[in-house]
Amino acid sequence: MLSTPTARLRTVLLALGAILGLSGIWMLIPDLLSPKAPDLPFERATAEAAAKHRTGALMAAEIGLVRGDLWAKAAFAGAPFLWTDRSATLDPNELKQLDRVRNTTETALALAPINGAAWLFLAKLPATSPESESRVGPLLEMSYFTAPSAPDLALSRIQRAATSTALANKDLQTFVSGDLREVLGRGPQFQQAIIAAYRNALPQNQAVFESLITDADPALAQMLRSSPPK
Repeated sequence: MLSTPTARLRTVLLALGAILGLSGIWMLIPDLLSPKAPDLPFERATAEAAAKHRTGALMAAEIGLVRGDLWAKAAFAGAPFLWTDRSATLDPNELKQLDRVRNTTETALALAPINGAAWLFLAKLPATSPESESRVGPLLEMSYFTAPSAPDLALSRIQRAATSTALANKDLQTFVSGDLREVLGRGPQFQQAIIAAYRNALPQNQAVFESLITDADPALAQMLRSSPPK
């Protein structure tokens, strides 16, 4: 009978076992559906490959419900937008897709605000209004606050800061300086990537960028001065 202590204990244990079993299934199914891909693509080919699994990634996030890591993966499936020409005008369908990617990223950050890659991704998405462009600085700073030492994010953060008016901010300059030292410290093979970032920078950012490079690598700064951007 259920009134006996043994029967009550057995019932409680069965209930706990069922809850643990369901929790395990809840954890397992999203991981099976989620694409086995890098969190944040840094190459266009990788981003386009990840985009093919967007439906599965979104389904995994919806099942995971409160798992910010899954929502971030679903957002990163929209990474092809990172290679959109910022001067191009998006059509209504593209704008709708971009809004979905942005909303998915914001959901990921609401659930897991310590994801430095997700803050960077949000900063790199094409700005659709002056207001969204003005958010780039705070978003980059959040990426630095949540992932202060992140070699995999360093070059991408430098590139985004160089193309944003946010680089006028002294705090952001300090963060970028740290990333420049990180990237250049890996070896001379990364110099061309920094030179490319300098040449792609906003005109008003190039003097600031050159100053930061001078602090990190005076020899590279001399190369920039002897070969001005086209």
